[in-house]
Order: sequence, then structure tokens, then C-alpha cells
Amino acid sequence: MKHIIVSIIYSLVFGCFCNAQNRKEWIEDITYYQKTLEEKHINLYHTISKNELNSEIENLKHKLSSLNDFQIIVELMRITQKVGGGKGDGHTSVPLWNRELTRYPIELFNYDGDIRVISIPKAHQQFLGKKLKSINGIPVEDIYKKVLKLTPFTENKYSAMDRTCSYMLVSEILKALNIITNSEQTAFTFTDAQGIDKSIKLKSYNKDALASISYEKLKYTHPNITPPQDAKNKNLWFSSLNDSKTIYINFKAYPPEDEMNNFSKQIYQFIEENKSEHLIIDLRDNYGGDFFKGLILSSYLNTCDSINWNANVYVLINRKTYSAAMVNAMQFKQILNAKLVGETTGANPNGYQDLGQFSLPNSKLLITYSKRLFRFQETKSNGVQPDIAISSKWTNQKNSIDAVLNWVLKDISNVDVTKD
Repeated sequence: MKHIIVSIIYSLVFGCFCNAQNRKEWIEDITYYQKTLEEKHINLYHTISKNELNSEIENLKHKLSSLNDFQIIVELMRITQKVGGGKGDGHTSVPLWNRELTRYPIELFNYDGDIRVISIPKAHQQFLGKKLKSINGIPVEDIYKKVLKLTPFTENKYSAMDRTCSYMLVSEILKALNIITNSEQTAFTFTDAQGIDKSIKLKSYNKDALASISYEKLKYTHPNITPPQDAKNKNLWFSSLNDSKTIYINFKAYPPEDEMNNFSKQIYQFIEENKSEHLIIDLRDNYGGDFFKGLILSSYLNTCDSINWNANVYVLINRKTYSAAMVNAMQFKQILNAKLVGETTGANPNGYQDLGQFSLPNSKLLITYSKRLFRFQETKSNGVQPDIAISSKWTNQKNSIDAVLNWVLKDISNVDVTKD
């Protein structure tokens, strides 16, 4: 009996010692977090005052003993979001890139408040397109509001709609917010078109396991535009239609500089040989990179005299057009006289950008921050506004209709008819 009591006391004392050590490390990390952001951010207190941030930091330090590690991380995400997220500084964030996370194997999309499933394992494909009603019995509206307050990389309502749908599927975040307790068997409830609710149990998986799952997906497509069979890069390719009169450039990610140069030369040669007249640059779902590489493309395109520069150049944008892609969209409008068609971008034209990063010394948690202040237009706006606004609608997604590309191709055909 005496041995058991001694063991219990030892465990309690040793456990308290470990918690104290852990708390001490987190205090060091949180202090380093604020100090380093102040040193590296171009203007840390552009939205939040120093007194307010000090208060947030001190409150977090005081309640460390009542939080587990990931709850502390979530608190840092919330504080960092108050520094810039949603207020023109989406690059200052706690992105969780270097954490071992598990996610639920579905993809969600926010159609003006209706959060629907656009990708799900084939075993549950009957729920594709259904509205998500609740997770673990908690209404999706309540979950969305909680996750929205800490979601990284949000600059306006459009990036918030996109990013929040992603982060609310991270099981560690849902646990930290006390929305779920068991990530192995979590109840997801969906509502169909008749208002009938059905639930399934889903397990969260790590990145490798998610990649091995076979999914059923909804996506917008166009029957006349497909990547060439010899395309070396699935995120950067071009094709032609209308007897090569129209060039479509799929620009979803930024390649190395030499690859962009080679790609731009190929397009230039194709346009010159075929005397192409119409140009479409698709920047939808492009999360950014180095906008100077986009200028390489525009410099080659600008030398093509056969293009109808007065009327038939189009750049497609949506809520997932971020950072450098947003900048290139604006530059292509200026340099190439392009019409911007689609949805407002998730990134703002005026604001804090150009991402830097550092890690906290003990937890190794990654923190990102803004190094530059960019002003790409005279007036402030939440996102780059399209010249032709075409919002994301569920009816189009359900029927695999690319309404944006359809509008552009119709506009091109109208111009050709007028010319004839």
C-alpha cells in the first residue's frame, strides 16, 4: 500500500513538473512570437493596437495551464487572425504547414451560405452535392463561425469562404474547439433536396492516407478545352479551339523561371504560326507564387500582333485567385487590355503581402508574416472586382457547367459574327 501511495505521489509531482516545463516553453515561444513579428513584419500594428495585442498575449499566458498543446496553437491562430486576417493582411498567419494533421476525406464549398460537398470517397458518393447540416450534432453554421475566427490567409469575405471550408475539416481544430471528441467515428449529417437528413460516420486521415482514397468529385469542365496529351505541367498548359483562332492558357500554378520562359516561347510561336486572334488566361484556383514570372508570360504575349488587343483578351478569376495570381490578373488587365471575368478574388489589390516565415524555438510552430505593402489600384476594395461578374452557383456546379468560360466563348463568337 505504501509503495502504491509513493508511486502516485511521484507520478503527480513528476506530471506537474512536466506541465510546468511545458508551460515554460510555451511562454518562451509566445514571447518570441510577438518579439519576432514586431521585428520582421513591415507594420505589425496596422490593424490591432500594441496594447490590444499585449493584452491578448498576457491572457493566453495566464490560461496556459488549462489548455493542451493544440488548444494553445488554436489560440495563437485566433490572435494572429486579429492582427491581419480579414483586414488586408492574409499573409500574417499560423498556417499549420509543418504540423502532423488529420482531415476528414471530404471537400466543401460555400455557395452563399449553403455549404455543400463537392468531393467525397466513392463509398459515400450518394452524399456528393448534399448540404452539410452538422458535425457531431453541432450545426454547421456554429462551427463555421468558430473556425472563421482563426482561419489563416483570409483577406476578405471570398477568401474566408474558401479557407474556412478547408480548415473546418481538420480534426485537431475541431477537437481543440470542443466540437468533437473522437476523430475515429465522427457523425456528419447531410440534407438532400427534399429536406431529408442522413448521417454517416467518417474517420479523419493523415495526408498520405487521404491521397490513397478514391474520390467522387464535382468540377466545372468544358468539352472543347482539354489539356494536350504531351503537357509536361498539369497546372500550366495551353490549348486552342476555333481552328486555332482562340488560345486558352490554363495557369493554375507558377513554375520555375526557365520553365515559364520555355512555355511562353511555345505559346508565342504557336500564335505567330496560326495567327490566333483571341486569348483566354485562366487564373482561377491559382494560389499564387511569384508575380514576376507571370510578367514573363505577358511580355511574350504582348508581341503577338495577330491578337485582337482591342476586345478579345480575357482573364478568368475566382475566390481562389490569390496573392501573385491576383496581382497578375490586375497587371494583365493593364498590360494586355484584358477583361476580368468571374468572381471577386480572395486576395486584395491593396494590402500587406509578400510572405516571410519563422519557427517558434520550442514547439517549432511555423508563423508567416507580411514583408511588403502593395498598392495596385487607387481605391481600396475587398478583392479585385471582375469586369464581368459571374458568381459560383450550385446549379452550374451540379451540372458541370463552366458559366465563366461559356460567357467568354459566347462573347468571342459574337465579336467574330460582327466582324464577318
